[in-house]
Amino acid sequence: MIVPILLITIVWVFGIHGMIIATPILYPFWYDNLNANINAAATGQVVPHFMTEQFFQWFIWIGGAGATLSLAFLMAFFGKSEFSKKMGRFTLVPGIFNINEPLIFGVPIVMNPFFAIPFVLAPVVMGIITYLAMGVFHLVNYPIAIAPWTLPAPIGAMMATGLDWRAAVLAIINIIVAGIIYYPFFKAFDKNMIAKEQEA
Repeated sequence: MIVPILLITIVWVFGIHGMIIATPILYPFWYDNLNANINAAATGQVVPHFMTEQFFQWFIWIGGAGATLSLAFLMAFFGKSEFSKKMGRFTLVPGIFNINEPLIFGVPIVMNPFFAIPFVLAPVVMGIITYLAMGVFHLVNYPIAIAPWTLPAPIGAMMATGLDWRAAVLAIINIIVAGIIYYPFFKAFDKNMIAKEQEA
């Protein structure tokens, strides 16, 4: 579970779209697992797989690769620099619907030493939390359906897990965890932007 997260986020940090790795290499495996889950749910059997594309979409890539919805929220509501405030307000709504290219290339996150670590670390931690919740403690149902990727995360998480309300709670917890991880890096970035704006 951790390896694909690392591969996808690390190449994104260098400006390469992470889905070029996921689509040809990982998606066939993930969708085979999802098909097995769908068939098991339809026939009343035990759903066998936690690791599906929907597992990543709704519990790890919240707001897009790097779990950047939390960063957009921090910028919009906690930013002190004009740049952070404007960028957060501009990217928050697309982020809610899992579109984060304006944030990735607008901040930018690509090749940005302030955000490289949380962009990789937040999804890894979210993946571990989700694995524990689903695969170890069985607190949340495994994904058994494909929900459109542009839904807000809590709604998509519920739909993908057969309307399990606990999935929505888990998605919200992961958004908060990502925000906590991003926060110190965001504060350092915002402070740097304030200094630049004062110089200008």
